[in-house]
Amino acid sequence: MRSLDKWRDDPGNPWTEATQCRQQAALFDFSFMSTVRVSGVGAQQLVNGFVSRDVSALPENCVFYCLRLSRKGYVKSDLTVWKHAEGAYEVMSGDNEDITELMSQQGPDCSIENMSDSHSVFAIQGPESLLRLTELCNIDRLARLDYFQFCDVDVANLPVRVARLGYTGERGFELIARRADAQALWHSLARVFPVAGFGALDTLRIEAGFILYCNECPIGAAPAEMGLSQFAVQHTDRDVSSGLKLVCFTAQRNELPVLWQHPDSHPAHPTRGQIVVTSACFSPLSQTILGLGYINSQDIAIAETLVDPLGEFEQIALCRRPLFDPSKRIARGHWSGEFRPVY
Repeated sequence: MRSLDKWRDDPGNPWTEATQCRQQAALFDFSFMSTVRVSGVGAQQLVNGFVSRDVSALPENCVFYCLRLSRKGYVKSDLTVWKHAEGAYEVMSGDNEDITELMSQQGPDCSIENMSDSHSVFAIQGPESLLRLTELCNIDRLARLDYFQFCDVDVANLPVRVARLGYTGERGFELIARRADAQALWHSLARVFPVAGFGALDTLRIEAGFILYCNECPIGAAPAEMGLSQFAVQHTDRDVSSGLKLVCFTAQRNELPVLWQHPDSHPAHPTRGQIVVTSACFSPLSQTILGLGYINSQDIAIAETLVDPLGEFEQIALCRRPLFDPSKRIARGHWSGEFRPVY
């Protein structure tokens, strides 16, 4: 996935759907994600060499958020690693290049299997996620899941792997089901959760300060410059700098942006006083245009005078990143006995 064109044809109503997710809950189709299973005595070593974190510290039934770095130490993409048992991992990414490269590393001491065509991925997000799931399954185990843990349960009488994570900043879950069960599971979930599209998801992740690899990664920036140094612990000794800083901003524009992307696949670096916009949306949270972009790292002191070289965005002002829940207490918190979030 490099372009968002496939979702622009039917963006839905991103602002209504995003608000629904923030206030209640929403259902998203994440089946554009690809999954590779890596197993065997050499699995840990292979995965360690592929991502930016040491997965030897990853407990079973837990997930690590990871980065892939270029030879220069810049972020190429982000992905997740799921550990099922000793020597058994799944790597999930939205970037097909990750999958192709990982599949090419087949060795004698581990097995690599592309699971993308046999599984579907859905997400339910929002403060009522757990409460609404009570209509479809026994939620005792789900209520006990910590952030970035997963377990296997039956949802609507179908076997599903459920992880406590998401891409919106809200409390919620991701569900992995067999492709043969996907349609039945989706219909059951859609009876309980309102469906939201990728436009709403893009809005929510920008508010939450999350990168989209095809938007924020092509310019070439180091993990620390993107606020992601904690996920590149194997590479903290690298003295890598592109001279950029990823920031969040508000702005004005003639038309409200929906699934906005920079027109250049590899944007040029900003000069002093410029901001290269990489993502933008209308944010129901801030009631203005909100976006992510890169500035020259020396420009923090003159941020009030930033200019978009494309000429699309005006009255640009930096704001905190993330705008939504900067302490991450919402996504990481626990549930009450009534299956509602405890803050």
